[in-house]
Amino acid sequence: MVAAARTVVERDGIDALSMRRVARELGSSTMAIYRHVRDKDQLLVLLLDRLAAELPRPRLPRKPRARLARACRAMRDGLAAHPWVVDVLAEGDLIAPSILWLMEEIVAGFVACGLSYAEAADGYRAVWQFTVGELIVRRGLDRVATLGRPPFVLEVLTRVDRRELPTLAALGPYWAPARGKDSYDIGLTALLDGLIWTNPELLRRPG
Repeated sequence: MVAAARTVVERDGIDALSMRRVARELGSSTMAIYRHVRDKDQLLVLLLDRLAAELPRPRLPRKPRARLARACRAMRDGLAAHPWVVDVLAEGDLIAPSILWLMEEIVAGFVACGLSYAEAADGYRAVWQFTVGELIVRRGLDRVATLGRPPFVLEVLTRVDRRELPTLAALGPYWAPARGKDSYDIGLTALLDGLIWTNPELLRRPG
């Protein structure tokens, strides 16, 4: 049943997933599906859990800050492998139990870097929101790249009035390279450093 749901999603997209479509994929009745799962959300959780279980566990560095960054990157790369998962998880209600080990690594990394439990929870939420946003934007950039024309936004940004918007004009040659690079690590570094090094307790520590 989970394999059939995965086939539907990967072939036709997440919006195509329904109990009826899964039943059709299995050559079964919709009522037969409901004998095994309560509703579509439960089926989605099972599917998410299957994908999470397949996520390779990377070797993580020993130092807390480096370990934290590597765990965040593993989360991002796992989500990037299945873009539709981002849309499901962004709604905020579902989770795959098999991914809890990675969440543990991230929040434990924050705590090891000196954050309180409350701050570690806030830190995880900040990383999660940044990661989801980055993936959504990246997906949009990939879509625009298939259109066969220069992005409209670049046309606007590279033709601004130098007298009215001098800084934007100076940045003209840099927008295209910036759009083309994987900037996740740049943003993640700034985010993690901000969360860790603005911690009042850390700032009071000598050295």
